[in-house]
Amino acid sequence: MAATKSLSIRVDDEVKRQSDAVLSTLGLSTSSVVNMLLRTIARNHAIPAELFTTKPIDTREERNRAYLEKLDRGFEAYRRGLCIRHDLIEVEDDDVEEEHAASSLESGRVG
Repeated sequence: MAATKSLSIRVDDEVKRQSDAVLSTLGLSTSSVVNMLLRTIARNHAIPAELFTTKPIDTREERNRAYLEKLDRGFEAYRRGLCIRHDLIEVEDDDVEEEHAASSLESGRVG
């Protein structure tokens, strides 16, 4: 095993408390994360760009939440009568198939 060095750093109490809480839910310690960071810097000869982002990294959960909020706003606008109602236009299946075939021929696509 390689020899190890001890590292002492100063961190704001609140930042340490919050980061420890997050890391513990991930099953990680501050020491292991600092080790991962230092190894990444040594391997890539650069600091990970994600450390410099000012916008939080978008997660699937955040995108889903934003989409559901947008839907809720749309439903609320509909309930308040702020939407324009359109009648359904019915089209025969044969018409759709003919239109698709014609547009495919025009664009050179087959299918």
